[in-house]
Amino acid sequence: MNMNDYGYRDLDQIRVRQTIALLMGDIDRRDFDAAERLFAPEVLVDYTSLWGGEPVTMTREVLLQGWKALVPGFDATWHELGEITVRVEGTTAEASCPVAARHWIGTDVWLPRGEYEFRLVRRDTWGIAAMKLIVSDEIGSRSLVEAARARVASR
Repeated sequence: MNMNDYGYRDLDQIRVRQTIALLMGDIDRRDFDAAERLFAPEVLVDYTSLWGGEPVTMTREVLLQGWKALVPGFDATWHELGEITVRVEGTTAEASCPVAARHWIGTDVWLPRGEYEFRLVRRDTWGIAAMKLIVSDEIGSRSLVEAARARVASR
């Protein structure tokens, strides 16, 4: 039996899937240094379906600073991913997957669900150059987001 029997014909596809899975695990564990290493130096971030506004290109350091100002304010997070589909063309890759992103403070939960789309570039390793969240629905209250930011700011 070989990996081709499972539909994984391309080692780059596996590495792209690993990069995306690692990112979500690193964020949920609050290992921001590890998460930062998974990005290209500049990242196009599109959360417009969640927050409105426009997509923004920023450095990976700025992106992670924003997450550091929010994520530790939750008691826990869990970004559960579905099957990650990947298409590799040379030194670039496109990937997408369903996501359910749980964020807890006490027993309250905010759960946006939808799909992530990623674009990655290969240097020595695969780095995330763009990420877009397409929200399909939400459970709970977004007020937990401001509460989490306030908790981080007060520490």
